[in-house]
Amino acid sequence: MALEKGPYIGDVTALCFAALPSRAVLAGTGAQLDCYNLEMGARYFPSVHVFDGIRVHGIVAAAVESSALPPAIVAVHGEGKAKLFRLSSEGLEPWQFVPRFSKWILDVQIFTKDDGHNVVLAIGLSDNTVCLWDTSAKKIVSNFHCPERCLLYSMRLCGDSIQSLQVAAGTIYNEVLVWALGGKGSTCEAKIVHRLCGHEGSIYRITWSTDGCFLGSVSDDRSARIWNLQTKAVIVLFGHTARVWDLHIDAKMFITASEDCTCGVWSLSGELLRTLKGHTGRGIWRCIFDRQLSMLVTAGADSSIKLYSLSERALIPTTAKEMVMYRIDTGKNDGFLDSRSEYVRCLCFEGPSSLFIATNQGLLQRASLLPSGDVKQVSILQTPERSPLVCLDIFKEQLVTPEGCPSKEVLVACGGGQGRATVLRITSEGQIAWQSTWIAEAERQLLGAFWCKSLGSRFVFTTDPKGGVRCWAMNGETSEGPRHLAYFKSSLSSRIVCMDASLEKQVLVCGDQKGSLLFFHFDSVLFEMEDPAVVEELDSFRGAHGISAVANVSISEFSNEGTKTISTGRDGCVCEVFYQRGQLSSVLSCHRVEKIAAITVLESVLCLSGSKRRIGLGFSAADFVLWDITNEVELKRISCGGWKRPHSSFVGELPETQFCFAFVKEQTICICRNWDDSDDSSKGHPLQALQKQSHGREVHSILFFPDTDWLFSGSEDGRVQISRYAQEDLTVFASLEEHVGGSAVRALALSTRVYNSKTEASGIDDMQHAVLFSAGAKEVLTCWELFDKPEQISARWLSTHSTFSKKSGVNKDDLRYMALTVFAVESDGVPVYFVVAAMSNAILTVKAFDSSSKTWSRIAVLQHHKCPVLTLHHAVLPCFSQGTLANRFFVFSGCTDGSIAVWDLTNSVASFTVGEREKAQGLRPLSGRGSQGGKARRRLNHQRHPSQQQILKDPQSSPDLSQDAAVLSPVLVLSCCHQSGVNSLYVCATSSSTLSIVSGGDDQSLHSSVLSMQEGAGSTIRVLSRQNVANAHSSAVKGVWSDSEWIFSTGLDQRVRCWQIAQDNRLTHSCSCIIDVPETESIDAHRSSESSYRITVAGRGVQVLNLAVIAVRKNSTRECGSFAMTPS
Repeated sequence: MALEKGPYIGDVTALCFAALPSRAVLAGTGAQLDCYNLEMGARYFPSVHVFDGIRVHGIVAAAVESSALPPAIVAVHGEGKAKLFRLSSEGLEPWQFVPRFSKWILDVQIFTKDDGHNVVLAIGLSDNTVCLWDTSAKKIVSNFHCPERCLLYSMRLCGDSIQSLQVAAGTIYNEVLVWALGGKGSTCEAKIVHRLCGHEGSIYRITWSTDGCFLGSVSDDRSARIWNLQTKAVIVLFGHTARVWDLHIDAKMFITASEDCTCGVWSLSGELLRTLKGHTGRGIWRCIFDRQLSMLVTAGADSSIKLYSLSERALIPTTAKEMVMYRIDTGKNDGFLDSRSEYVRCLCFEGPSSLFIATNQGLLQRASLLPSGDVKQVSILQTPERSPLVCLDIFKEQLVTPEGCPSKEVLVACGGGQGRATVLRITSEGQIAWQSTWIAEAERQLLGAFWCKSLGSRFVFTTDPKGGVRCWAMNGETSEGPRHLAYFKSSLSSRIVCMDASLEKQVLVCGDQKGSLLFFHFDSVLFEMEDPAVVEELDSFRGAHGISAVANVSISEFSNEGTKTISTGRDGCVCEVFYQRGQLSSVLSCHRVEKIAAITVLESVLCLSGSKRRIGLGFSAADFVLWDITNEVELKRISCGGWKRPHSSFVGELPETQFCFAFVKEQTICICRNWDDSDDSSKGHPLQALQKQSHGREVHSILFFPDTDWLFSGSEDGRVQISRYAQEDLTVFASLEEHVGGSAVRALALSTRVYNSKTEASGIDDMQHAVLFSAGAKEVLTCWELFDKPEQISARWLSTHSTFSKKSGVNKDDLRYMALTVFAVESDGVPVYFVVAAMSNAILTVKAFDSSSKTWSRIAVLQHHKCPVLTLHHAVLPCFSQGTLANRFFVFSGCTDGSIAVWDLTNSVASFTVGEREKAQGLRPLSGRGSQGGKARRRLNHQRHPSQQQILKDPQSSPDLSQDAAVLSPVLVLSCCHQSGVNSLYVCATSSSTLSIVSGGDDQSLHSSVLSMQEGAGSTIRVLSRQNVANAHSSAVKGVWSDSEWIFSTGLDQRVRCWQIAQDNRLTHSCSCIIDVPETESIDAHRSSESSYRITVAGRGVQVLNLAVIAVRKNSTRECGSFAMTPS
């Protein structure tokens, strides 16, 4: 029997470059050491476990040119321990272990002596001493003491040899002492060389320049200081909004890493050149820079390791990079705008060197950006009576000239205030080769003109204020003008702002100004009709982006699931919707919603054809942001004043060096252009992430998908994440949508089995109804439908229930969910999910979620506890009642007063599934992605379309449907299970009528109770036995898991303990293991084979463990939390 530790995902606390056949990076993640190939972006070899329960605080690698020694030596230290490894491309081989020191090790340096035949380790300790460890003698040969004996927060050693070694120590008195080693012998006094004062907070890290002339320090006071040890001059770097954790000194710049999740790139004079973003959570712990590769590597609390290319060009401030500014010369503006002033209405990039401009006085211009930095403006069109141009779109055809050269002509569609639409073909010289103008709408009713890129230049679409779209067929370049084909009429009466169409799938997809997506029938039959057809919408998804406008929509691909549509919105989300049209009705489903945390207004998402990277373009506050979604790194940030002003962007295949952005500010068009077509390899390595981003804050809940190695975790950062354990590695697979308002995820529950309220048989395939529920702060409930596909698990958003208000930023009662459990019951062939949630006011609520109508109903309130409930579980048992076998539904709650209550929900479940559900079906369903329902509920008296029920008008809040909910009392209360709070409990079946309850509390004990469910009417429960294991852990027990044979527990003592259950239900401690996860919060497990268990623990990170057992499995299945537990 053995408990073995597996991989850990969490804080990356140490970084170091290493010389292998290709450049490598060593990273310390928790207690393990990883080695990454910079060229391949992958691990050289599997992770190496260094310490037990101790984080890696520092890594030092040194190349040794001696046949008597390894070619490369790596020293790793954490707390008071240090280990030496031999490094090669084959892996890391343990070499020597330094005995543990009573003080923490703050820094280590590797030196060679005796002509390179011996290695000496200089070890800096937190009591301001330095020890020399001789690897040949395997002992400490010298100790050096600073004259000022004090405790340190940081230390850094510098020198090419032991004789030239200097020590920089950051003391608890907020000063830096620089001292040099002195004398010879086993114990030597040293002398202080410099005393550097100026910081107003604790000094967290110290770094030296390569020549030893400069010293850098970072502090709790949010600043970094660069000290010139020769001239005594100091440069203060101040600009971070939180504590600074790390600093690198380069010959041409300074780099800082901060708790605000940014890296600052500073000039040698102290000017902030760039702010690099990409990490989330508690900050960036470490940064290292390689001058030869111009490569910056950062690592932080979100477990990600990111690469940035910092070439010479990157050291120019963003605002100064090829910024071209000019003013439209109308000759009438005197600096103040009035009703007669001319100003820009629309901007649209034709390419990296050409921009089209439309004004409110009907002037269409083309601005060419010349290589010299000048701007050439050409006036193309002036509308009659100087009527304003209100919309503009461009389409570049892939044509070839008679000479065989690519055509540089472009098609422009624009609309004026008098209702006229105009299409022009513009030559490369800015001349009009062909023009067509027609009346598209009444005066002031033409608001948009669009090309659909997939349809080419055959069709132009125009929009009006009432949600209508007109399709015009271009009759070639003739004088007849376009033909009006169809009018697509929206039932939502909201202006259409973007669209895409496909003749192959016969669908037109539109996004409107209020966040909804509309689907219309669009095929070649429309072209054959003599009169324009009026086309009603086939289906709509209201609130796909809440109440924020849809910014962009595109038809992505076609599959068996339907037509895949990707939309982006000003809510900062990417919405993936599948539309499938049948013979009688259409099916519209939202499969995935992705929140781009770095962008609040998401304009579009580009999928680069040359790679798998996705680039998001949008705004964050007053800045335009170019964001690498794949690697979660910020590429560009331009201060422009926000998204409401006219703007346009153009991005190439390499966004780092191929990017244009134009915006209007104070009657001036500002163009930020950074475009390089060369293939010069000196630009640096392409941007990538060596390790994927995970939760940046504490993980409160974790679950296995039944009988698989897929994991679901919910964190303080508001995200639900899917990870996978495979081939001894734990990798992040996907991240689900953030909770509303960014609220923390406190609990997860998974339902994979659907019960019948009358009999044990379900009649519904379990795996087709796997639904994940998450509960969090701000009283938010969110659920996703899960699909178990080969080699992956995909999730589709179903619904979100919340009282959170985006306007006020709080929910009305400021309540938070603390715990959650879910079970599903069949009603008329449809699964209804009963969600039991514990709120911070000590009240438990029972809500029913109807998966067909997407409605939430509050059916019961469980009142008994006077203190908050921190943990919930449920059990479903078949029992005979009046000669009939029926399922009984029980819920178990653990309170902070140490008691456990048992609740019988059987009657409430039966009442809702038989009668109350029919009433709830008459109410309008929730719709929309982030919308969460409507302010006022009313019954559906009619349907607008056969395939669509009436949708909510305002989908921003979601009150419960049922105002009158039953108030229930517990059927049993187990008092004094713990002396203080019950942090976790788990329920499993030991027979067809008995349940075992295991709980862990703040009193460091485990409690086990066995209950017998008596057959007959009512809820007759008898306590068969109770057992308490005192001091099961040396600190509070935070998580327990159990089946009929084993109990696994974890606590704040950073240990996992395994307990075997005897036949008399007594617990026997079997084995334990120190884990790498500090501040543990949750545990889950499943039986991976007949002789092994898979265990996962979450807290500040996630770790997987494996337990090999020799036991005969008992004849039972479990139900724990959301898992079914029906005896066989």
